[in-house]
Amino acid sequence: MKAEELQLDELIRFSDGLISLQGRRLILHDIRAFAHLRKDLLEGVGPVPARKIMTRFGYIQGQADAAAMKRIFEWDNLEEWLRAGPAMQSLQGLAKVTVDKFDLDEEQGRFHMEVSWRASFEAAEYSAAFGEADAPVCWIQTGYASGYASFCLGREVVFIEDQCLATGRKLCRATGRDVDSWGQKLELHRGYFQEVEIGREVRKLSEELKQSELRLARQRRRMSQLENKTNPTFFEVHSTAFGQVVDLAARVARYDSSVVITGESGVGKEVLARYIHRSSDRSENAFVAVNCAALPETLLDSELFGHKAGSFTGAQHDRIGLFEEADGGTVFLDEIGDIPLALQMKLLRVLQEREIIRVGENRPRKVNVRILAATNNNLAESVQAGSFREDLYYRLRVIEIEIPPLRERSEDILPLARYFVSRISTRFNKPDLHLDAKCLNYLQAYRWPGNVRELENAMERAVVLCSKEMILPEHLPPYILHPAADAGPDAFSPQRTLAEVEQEHILRVLDWTGGNKSRTARTLGISPATLWRKLKDIEKKP
Repeated sequence: MKAEELQLDELIRFSDGLISLQGRRLILHDIRAFAHLRKDLLEGVGPVPARKIMTRFGYIQGQADAAAMKRIFEWDNLEEWLRAGPAMQSLQGLAKVTVDKFDLDEEQGRFHMEVSWRASFEAAEYSAAFGEADAPVCWIQTGYASGYASFCLGREVVFIEDQCLATGRKLCRATGRDVDSWGQKLELHRGYFQEVEIGREVRKLSEELKQSELRLARQRRRMSQLENKTNPTFFEVHSTAFGQVVDLAARVARYDSSVVITGESGVGKEVLARYIHRSSDRSENAFVAVNCAALPETLLDSELFGHKAGSFTGAQHDRIGLFEEADGGTVFLDEIGDIPLALQMKLLRVLQEREIIRVGENRPRKVNVRILAATNNNLAESVQAGSFREDLYYRLRVIEIEIPPLRERSEDILPLARYFVSRISTRFNKPDLHLDAKCLNYLQAYRWPGNVRELENAMERAVVLCSKEMILPEHLPPYILHPAADAGPDAFSPQRTLAEVEQEHILRVLDWTGGNKSRTARTLGISPATLWRKLKDIEKKP
């Protein structure tokens, strides 16, 4: 997990009379109320005690947030956990925080962070109540940053505000260091961060919340079981690898060169082909897609090139093929490696001469189409094996774009998951549906052998099963929650029976096909009747 991936709507839950951050109750405060509180404290107890109270207030909040971030997420490293502190300040509306400098030496115990606070709420409320200040006034925020970093590192860290909006500067800036690195300057500020035994209490509270969440999850599962018995954008680019793919696709879209898109099943080859079409000069014309593996040879010939009435049994009328239908546009040939050899010569003629001949005719017809092809097979090996024409291979592969599998671009997992949840929840009339933050670790830890298609199916399953406004971990497919039960070779377990392995594989293929039982049976190599019987047996098991 990275700090930049935090989203407020996945962390905070709003319900009637209750706002919570993963089990920790929150309340909203008005900035004017804080201004009056500061004024009352300054006038009632004096400047030094007032600053100490407000700094300690922020310090405790920072430690509590650090504990929550540790409890909820599995961070890529300590730096990301530390950077989540400024991210949480931004999400909570304290200020728009940017990290200007970050240095961490874990071996030496050294820490140095410089941050900018734009639109600081404290500077704004101070100016509203008192006018221009003589010294920095963001006491809660320095306390928050100090408490957060101290909890993460397990040693005392102090942030000191160097400049402040309330003093007439353009923005607020603060520097945080471990106490051993500060020197004499720290003595003027350390009293406001007086060490207290709150870390132990925060950790204790965090553990209690974790146990409460486990109990609630068990209760939700039991309730779900009872209910079942009673009532039988194209894409966002975050990873460098996929960014390079999209950049290449955008560049080749402007030209009519043939393109072969390769990659594992489910990575989104047709989606990328549609992107190339929409980015090209042909975008106003048709985009026609055909799966070459889904049709027998005679039918594929007719579908692609059309036929003359009487050319074969059942051909009662003349019919144009997909190449003619797409004239001026783009034809996308999916699973091009499965096209029969007899048709490969006719396809080569389209590429070379820009003309087709309908089945049952001798007269060539001119067509103006761009061909995009896709395969998850190795076409070079097919050429060597003699199942794919070498001349067609080189004609098609003017440009080759390989889409990396989802497991190699983990930065795209969460944006894609959020996109699918938003799109599917709108389609199913479940507005404002969001992922619970506890789902994120599971989504990122899973290997996604079915790639983007599998992720989309998993999100659709979660949306369907979710009965409220938040998708919880128990709404995700079981194999994502328990990857150790994966039937893959890396997760081999001699304790699992053959029946258990078979059941897990059937359910995963069924989920991968989006619940399509006919396709599932074909993929598994069994009859629909056998699949139906096996699913019935699975349902009977406790």
